[in-house]
Amino acid sequence: MPRLLILAGGAAVLVFTAGSVGCGGEDELPEARVAPAPAPARLTAEERRALGRYDRLIQGHCVRVAESILGSGAGPSARQEMRAFAAADALVALAAEKPGAPLGAGQDTRLFLSDVLENLDGSNCDPRMTALLGQGLAQIPPEG
Repeated sequence: MPRLLILAGGAAVLVFTAGSVGCGGEDELPEARVAPAPAPARLTAEERRALGRYDRLIQGHCVRVAESILGSGAGPSARQEMRAFAAADALVALAAEKPGAPLGAGQDTRLFLSDVLENLDGSNCDPRMTALLGQGLAQIPPEG
């Protein structure tokens, strides 16, 4: 209810009490409810084993490329190259599908892909391989 107060000197002031200004009952604010973030997708046992295979195929390809550049070995065969690039494609696809899948010790599939790429840095690997992995990693949104 508004109240009229008359001050010394004849000035009148209309005062509203806090309880009378509001709409509805108790002036309650609705609680903000935020849904928890969904848990990251998990890798199956087969997908975990596949990560190791992909890494070995990619690393093996890069070793053979480097040896051929240095003249200490033959480069990868067409079949070895095909398998290595198929492994790189599969690694990028799995990391894109399940980027936050935990692998232990604070690592996830996105970080695994990043580590594979980092391990190739300075290794004289096939630049097409590093480009494929780098472009794949760049397409995976960062955590957030």
